[in-house]
Amino acid sequence: MPEETQKAWPDHFRYIDTIGPDGLEVHCITYQVIGETEQCYYIGDTHTCDLVKGPQYSWTAEAIKKRRKRVLKEGAEWGRRFAYTDKALALRSYKARKSWQMKHAQLSLERAKAAIGYFGNAQVESAIPDAAVTIPNEYIQGLNWEDY
Repeated sequence: MPEETQKAWPDHFRYIDTIGPDGLEVHCITYQVIGETEQCYYIGDTHTCDLVKGPQYSWTAEAIKKRRKRVLKEGAEWGRRFAYTDKALALRSYKARKSWQMKHAQLSLERAKAAIGYFGNAQVESAIPDAAVTIPNEYIQGLNWEDY
């Protein structure tokens, strides 16, 4: 990839998190453009870019295709994207993903609480139901069921 061409393409950013003994660590990953079409950029992380710049083997092209991501050139300020050219938009996306993660986790937690509340935990013997059982739960009943 020629150096002068690479500079013309914008870097893309995506925030991710990892957990460890010290707690939650939030990282900003920088993706570089490794290819371009009329409407999209193909971006790659550091390892993918090293594959592009490094020695070319028979498996290199296939490895790059598996690792690269495609993002639209237009519409960076609306909609969902894998990565953004602006760190503020990337952080907004990260917060939106975490919000959805909380909603999904809350639903899973409420489902588990309802089931354990009805049947008891693994150490408790319970009657084996012959048919489907409906377990009332305020959280689940309060979801937007009118939309379905």
